[in-house]
Amino acid sequence: MAKVLIAGCGDLGSGLAAELVKNGHQVTGIRRTKNQFPEGVEGITGNLLDMTDDLLPDVEVAFLIMTPNGRDENAYRAAYFETAQVLIRRYKKMATLPQVFFVSSTSVYGQNQGEWVDETTPAIPASATAKILLETEQALAAVFPSVTVRCSGIYGPGRFRLLETVLSGKDWEANSWTNRIHRDDVVSALVTLANIAFEGKDLPKQVIVTDQTPVSMWEVKLWLATCLGANVSISGDGGFVPTSGKRIQGQYLMSQGWVPRYPSYVAGYHALLREFNATRG
Repeated sequence: MAKVLIAGCGDLGSGLAAELVKNGHQVTGIRRTKNQFPEGVEGITGNLLDMTDDLLPDVEVAFLIMTPNGRDENAYRAAYFETAQVLIRRYKKMATLPQVFFVSSTSVYGQNQGEWVDETTPAIPASATAKILLETEQALAAVFPSVTVRCSGIYGPGRFRLLETVLSGKDWEANSWTNRIHRDDVVSALVTLANIAFEGKDLPKQVIVTDQTPVSMWEVKLWLATCLGANVSISGDGGFVPTSGKRIQGQYLMSQGWVPRYPSYVAGYHALLREFNATRG
């Protein structure tokens, strides 16, 4: 049995927490709002930035899985870099440092001309928010044995933004490569990484979590538009072949036997479409 902290026990964190409890581990979860936690989890509700060290238990493994309140630089700095500083302040005092997993994003790869990206590709962020993610990764790695878990675009239950965009009738932006990963597959990837840590095996510094199936955004939208009976809103003469974005694959998890349950957007969006249609009556 290991003592685990999940800082950011929302959708992904709760899925991870439930699996770890099921496997016999002692889990403490923190979330900003609401006091609903999976059964067996010691829950703390509040802003991590306001917490004193005595509120955070001694642990052997810590996950930082935050969601910013906005998409601007200030929101990202508060959600990621500043919360990481709280963990650094608290756990750098321990005789045995905890293994830390930070859920980051493949946005730290600034490539934007269709390049192939994997765990050997240098992270050179192009946006201010991506730079903050990389700063957070580096801050944690400077203190702890840490793994940066870089996820591509997460979709799944309750995540309807792309479906709503397709239904809106707005003109589609120029075609680009897109990379996706289902929420359930992120959870299973995190469980896989946790189990490797519990076994005391060496872990890489960066891990990419993606469904291994890069696809053009227009292909995804055309398929969704067909399923939803929505109008296709292509304008301009940019052509169907993507001219921007990147194509992402990750080798490490696959080498450890992890296989995504949803290996493409088609497999993953069927259940989401049923859920979305049910909300529309």
